[in-house]
Amino acid sequence: MRRNRLYACCLGLAAAMAISSPAAALAASLSDYDEATQEKLLDNTLEYGEIRALVSIYNPSMKQAQLTMDDSLAVYRNGMTEYKDRAAELRREADKAEDEGDLQTYMTYEMNAAILVQIANQYKDVIEQSERMSTQRSIVSAEDMLTRGVQQMVQGYVQLDQGCKVAAKAVEMAEAAYNSTVTQQSLGMATEADVKSAANSLESAKASLKAAEDNRASLRSSICLMTGWNYDADIEIGAVPVPDLDAIAALDLAADTEKAVNNNYELISIRHQGRAGSTVKQDMRDRNLSDAETAVRISMESLYETLRQQVITWEGADASWQAAKKDRAALDQKYQLGMIGRLEYLQGELAYLQAESAKLSADISLQKAYEDYLWQVKGVSVGGTQNSGQN
Repeated sequence: MRRNRLYACCLGLAAAMAISSPAAALAASLSDYDEATQEKLLDNTLEYGEIRALVSIYNPSMKQAQLTMDDSLAVYRNGMTEYKDRAAELRREADKAEDEGDLQTYMTYEMNAAILVQIANQYKDVIEQSERMSTQRSIVSAEDMLTRGVQQMVQGYVQLDQGCKVAAKAVEMAEAAYNSTVTQQSLGMATEADVKSAANSLESAKASLKAAEDNRASLRSSICLMTGWNYDADIEIGAVPVPDLDAIAALDLAADTEKAVNNNYELISIRHQGRAGSTVKQDMRDRNLSDAETAVRISMESLYETLRQQVITWEGADASWQAAKKDRAALDQKYQLGMIGRLEYLQGELAYLQAESAKLSADISLQKAYEDYLWQVKGVSVGGTQNSGQN
């Protein structure tokens, strides 16, 4: 009787646990990847293509979700194993009673064994449903948004890094201008006011460089923390991919819009609400679903148009960049032949770096527009539906 009461109590507990399944899914672990990939993830270079894996494995929020899910599902897995073992034990006892001709005891054992198998199957269903549903609506959603955020951080970092190069060249040019002005003053060709103006320009250039370097360092620390390194880790941050113009040209807005509607996390959440309840609740659910679908469709059109405009902007920047490279080649040749002085050469170098910076900015802006479009297709709300998918 004591064992039967325990089984009945556990059946009630199982039912209660089945109703309140965990809300988080298993995040990735390093062991999920092959040895070559593990080595790359563990080196001191953050490649753009590694962002998703690093966020999933090492981001503090994702690690906490992993621990929470491990703890939650451990109860289910242990329970499933325990009840399967107990059911097997009872069936051995049932077989023994049947062999002894004790049919009443046999039926009791069989009944309890069937109950325990049912409990074990409930646990199994809860585990599978929790992992499947949370992957759609919780962990993957969080990983997507965190990955997109880190991608944008890296994009910003690469641009700031280029900005530091431009600022450093501006300091070099300002120093050359200052030294030239001092020399001119010694020859009576410049005034004290000219020297002071050059000195002010140099100090301003140095201040701009420091500000750029401080901003870069701050963003670098944030990237490190988001991907599992210490905030002051000495790592190399890789380049942002060059936009794939062929892939962009091959996009199918109509087909991608339908995928976005099917994949959107908010829409999935609303659909899973079902149509149970009062007519008012059903009408509200249907209205919310319709409004959210419309918002996703509008956002897809907007993102596609933004992408098209970025392609046009990129083409203009690329043309300017090609011209800047030719100018740089001519500049180098003139300098080597002694046709221009150092100050003029530095001015040309600065102009070249500024053109390079503009091209890099166009590359990144186009890549971001393309990624935003793909994120929306994948289910992460971008643009006009920012709050969608934050479930």
